[in-house]
Amino acid sequence: MKHLCKAILTAALCALPWSVYADDVLSFRGENRQGRYDADDVLKSWPEGGLEPVWVYDGLGAGWGSPAVVSRRVFINGTDPSDPTMETLTHLGRKGEVIWQVKTGPVWAKSHSSARSTPTVVPGAARGEGLIYVHTGGGTLLCVAEKDGKVLWRQDVSGTYEGRPGNWGYAESPVVVDDKVFVCPGGRKASMVAFHRLSGKVIWEAEPMGDSSSYAAPVQWKDQLIQVSGKNVFGVDIRNGAIRWKMPAFAEGSKGRNDINCNNVLLEENRVLVISGYNDPALMFEIAPNGNSAKMVWTNEILDPHHGGAVLVDGKIYSSTWLNNSSGTWACVDWATGKTLYDTPWDNLGKGSIIALDDDLLIMYEEKRGTVALARPNPAKLDIISSFQFRLGAKEHWSHPVVSSGRLYIRRGNVLAMYDIRDKSKDKD
Repeated sequence: MKHLCKAILTAALCALPWSVYADDVLSFRGENRQGRYDADDVLKSWPEGGLEPVWVYDGLGAGWGSPAVVSRRVFINGTDPSDPTMETLTHLGRKGEVIWQVKTGPVWAKSHSSARSTPTVVPGAARGEGLIYVHTGGGTLLCVAEKDGKVLWRQDVSGTYEGRPGNWGYAESPVVVDDKVFVCPGGRKASMVAFHRLSGKVIWEAEPMGDSSSYAAPVQWKDQLIQVSGKNVFGVDIRNGAIRWKMPAFAEGSKGRNDINCNNVLLEENRVLVISGYNDPALMFEIAPNGNSAKMVWTNEILDPHHGGAVLVDGKIYSSTWLNNSSGTWACVDWATGKTLYDTPWDNLGKGSIIALDDDLLIMYEEKRGTVALARPNPAKLDIISSFQFRLGAKEHWSHPVVSSGRLYIRRGNVLAMYDIRDKSKDKD
């Protein structure tokens, strides 16, 4: 059934007017920003000595954003090494060679000043005809031509809307649906803005929440985008910007930070999971059938990933948890009930990011020592299969891993490395 569904999805994507394939990664954390990636014919364990990179590129400049990958060609944000006040977008070829690099806009100039978001790609009808959308830490949204890196339009979202980002600037990756591209300035003028993705002209502005923006990207549910702000979770009508429903993003009486949302929500049918870190409980909401209200279903005080996200696999949620800014455990929670199935340390390592490869495997990237692991999604225990230490680059291990076409991409600071994790013993269909 899994392979049949993939065949149907691939056929549907190929019918679109641009060349999209099921294992391309067009935005942050993959399809609908859920942290799930295609994993046909990947290795089920890694060599004992660890993986060796096929190529390494060390000219990104500082940053934490993940790559978008289209036909094994990479688009990734960084900071201009010659001008640390500016961000850059770098386009790499299949061998890690630079195709072009362009300045995009100002970095966030205060705490942790480096590029932080992931670009979003809309492929064209032929190679080179696509468009890339970038949201800088300083609040600039722009559209860049795939062919040559030319900036086609630019919007100073933060300035125009008197944006109110959190303490660490804007980290939200743009979301594209049909002819619209969306970002969330925060503050007193608009909670979310839709721009025409070809012209950059404003289509609609959603009413403000009155608080700061989050660091997360919106997730699509039917005709809505579900987003978190500094203090709220809400649904916005994609067609006209109407706020369909709104709920507090933090449990009443929570002793956590109560204004920091770094993780995209998780979705399954009409349920929305909000996970915030900093000892703030996870909140499960259920959206009404008409999409105009939501109610809380359960809370869980263990499930609080810092900024590494979570994944849903076979009815179970897998993520790390926050104990403090340098340490955490790893947990599994039941989606239906909110029951914690395990909460355990990973050796003497830290918290980190996690992605799923179909329903078969997990990849974990912890931030204390840079350990990258392959694991089974086992609700009974933390089930590590293989691991190695990522020693390249400098500073924090905060970027999320990406898998596309059987290749694993890991970023740390100015370095991006690509690993071939295909099982080459298997014939391809």
